[in-house]
Amino acid sequence: MMYLPPIPPDAHKYSRGSLLVLAGSARFPGAALLSALAAARTGAGYVTLATPASVAPIAQAHLLSIPVIAAKERSEAGEGSGVFVPDALSAILAQVNHVDAVVCGPGLTASLDALDFAVQVARSVSVPLLLDADALRVVGMPAGANNPLHEIHPACASFDPFAESPESSFTQPASRLFVEDRETPLLLTPHGGELKRLLAATGANDAAELARHSNAVVVAKGPETLIVSPTRSHVSASATPALAKAGTGDVLSGIIGSLLAQGMEPFEAAVTGVELHSAAGRIAERRYGMRSVMAEDVVEAISEAIQQSD
Repeated sequence: MMYLPPIPPDAHKYSRGSLLVLAGSARFPGAALLSALAAARTGAGYVTLATPASVAPIAQAHLLSIPVIAAKERSEAGEGSGVFVPDALSAILAQVNHVDAVVCGPGLTASLDALDFAVQVARSVSVPLLLDADALRVVGMPAGANNPLHEIHPACASFDPFAESPESSFTQPASRLFVEDRETPLLLTPHGGELKRLLAATGANDAAELARHSNAVVVAKGPETLIVSPTRSHVSASATPALAKAGTGDVLSGIIGSLLAQGMEPFEAAVTGVELHSAAGRIAERRYGMRSVMAEDVVEAISEAIQQSD
């Protein structure tokens, strides 16, 4: 089930979709690059990457055709890791002329500054928004919470993505999620550990209930990836174990974000993105062998996967 939007003969870079990727940190600079590169390979006409200032020179050296915004950051005490700070968003948006979709989360880190930044993104972005990786932690916040330093649930704040999550201690009903009042599409792309944490933080029993409560499309990643919206579902069993490598999730977020920017409906963008990601993974596996595939190889295989789908 792979459908890609056509490109008309009179297309220009803005008509093909503009995507803003908010990603990266000094600890995880590659996540930002992988997501932005995958978005461009998937066809968005104008991809912009905003990343903390200390990461920007790395991104600029690798992304020759993708504009890079050096976002305001603060060094984390003890680690010296550059991360987004909450008031960075307004300056980022002031430098972007037009955005059709936003991806937030790859490589963000679970620092309190970065989480607060993700909160500002979830509150402020009025176009289709994909939350991935550490940005998913804000989904478990009660509606109306003002400060993640105090209000974020411990199941969301825990750094280890596969750690056992405590039971939810929210006094508000599960339906009162932080993201509930969004009027534009929201996509959540958790892997198994992140999904477990989200379920504990929100009180949902499974991905379908999480989708209904948050009014989102949930892409529950795994050997069999489940894509669910409040009204629809699809199971993809086309992935390969070659994709079980760090960074491949960042590639997927860029692929789906690109399709959103190109005007696809959220559920269709998620299904097509998962299938395209799997196809690229299989191509990379044929080239390098299952054991040796890296996330970069999946990015490079996207173009062939698209050609095979035409």
